[in-house]
Amino acid sequence: MSTSLDSRVIRIVRWLIDQRATRSTADLAADLGLSERAVRYRLSTVENYLADWGVELRRHRGAGLCVEADDELRERIVADLSGRSEAPRVYAPDERSRMLIAALLWAAPETTSLELLHEELEVSKTSARRDLQICEPWLERNGLPLVRRPGRGVQVIGSERRVRQVMVQLLLETAPEDVLTAYLGTDDAAREQRSVRLAVGMRERLDALPLAETAAIVRAGTVGQRLATGRSEMVFILYVAVSLARIRSGKPVEVETGRQRSVLAHPLADVVSAMVPGFEELIGGSMDPAEVGAITEYLLGLDTLQTSASIPEPHLDDVADQLLVVAGQRLHPVLVDDAELRRGLVAHLGRLTVRLRHGLPVHNPLLQEVSTRYQDVHVVARELGAILEEHLGTAIVEDEIGFMTMYLCGAMERARLRPRRRALVVCPSGMATVWVLVSRIQAEFPELELVQVLSETGYEELDDHDYDLVISTVPVVERSAPVIVVGALLSAGDVARLSSHV
Repeated sequence: MSTSLDSRVIRIVRWLIDQRATRSTADLAADLGLSERAVRYRLSTVENYLADWGVELRRHRGAGLCVEADDELRERIVADLSGRSEAPRVYAPDERSRMLIAALLWAAPETTSLELLHEELEVSKTSARRDLQICEPWLERNGLPLVRRPGRGVQVIGSERRVRQVMVQLLLETAPEDVLTAYLGTDDAAREQRSVRLAVGMRERLDALPLAETAAIVRAGTVGQRLATGRSEMVFILYVAVSLARIRSGKPVEVETGRQRSVLAHPLADVVSAMVPGFEELIGGSMDPAEVGAITEYLLGLDTLQTSASIPEPHLDDVADQLLVVAGQRLHPVLVDDAELRRGLVAHLGRLTVRLRHGLPVHNPLLQEVSTRYQDVHVVARELGAILEEHLGTAIVEDEIGFMTMYLCGAMERARLRPRRRALVVCPSGMATVWVLVSRIQAEFPELELVQVLSETGYEELDDHDYDLVISTVPVVERSAPVIVVGALLSAGDVARLSSHV
């Protein structure tokens, strides 16, 4: 095969090969975490590579892309792509940041040279330094300050216990939930199919962890009965797998003697001890009591997190009242007396204190969407975060700011304090098509008021400019409001683009 590929082209081809139906470029970009522009830029290379195999990349106007090939040929193409380990690696800026953070965490407590970082990212040293500056605030917010060692490199400073906790946080922020679920299962084909959504370097990090083996041990015990809600079981498995990998790398954890004795006396220690033989088989040796204690303490935190909402903490009432006063001053006075908002904040603050106490991760998958769609409320939530930081004496991460934004927005929607944005729908296709689109818009964005459905000609002749947004299936001239061009079936990528304008 003569076509030269980089890591992005490989990921795009793999994604296309995995699809059995026509999918839009917006779906492709959203799944791979790339911009549509980056995808379109590489489609000609993708076509050339597929042509080498005698396969055509079909482009269906208004629908998307489709590869037509039998299963045997698809398998041969996947095998060829899997063997191209020397392909140049091209990362988006946010992917480079995560890769750099991962490199620093995996190397801790050792110093990592800038030379090694720029080679791993395949960028210049100048770019590596710039990426390092971008990563530094994230590490500091997560309790691991970065120190520069002149002539040697850079190093994260913190305990092994904290390094492991932050590694779990990074994995949750980097890998979509369905990708992690595939890694925790025994279906190699499902894992291979979903892992294409990760940048190559992060996929290699996950591949090096004993995730499926750890999951099998954990699920064979009684932990699942205690961690039955949310993603607690997944988080625990990630922490244990990271711990086992660190033990195998000769990076043990240290737990204070008194703390270890207290934790190992807890009934949950028996649950962990029952899994220790399986863990020891994975690491090829015996586990130190400190390691058992660290895993038990993490499990204790997750267990407590599930019951924290029912545990009254009077001091949190005063904090919630203070937050509500500020929210009332900045957004609307009615928020001060919103009993449901107050209950939600108090319960969330209870969970927050548990997470901080036990070093548990927090991940808000809606952070980007919430911060973009509700910018005014997000600004106020940042103020509330600053108040919390002062009260708790620790940094409040962006995910928590996003959660507070969601609580405030929910209260404002209940009180009908947010004016509904008015939108036009323009669609020159048949009536059945346009009403499918209208139904999808109403389902995804109930906060929008659809004031009129027009043809392209009707839009051009429209004199009334009393609308905030135009949603169209064809490009039209933008007049008094932004125009968002979407597909007739409103794909996931279309929803993502609309979210920033609603």
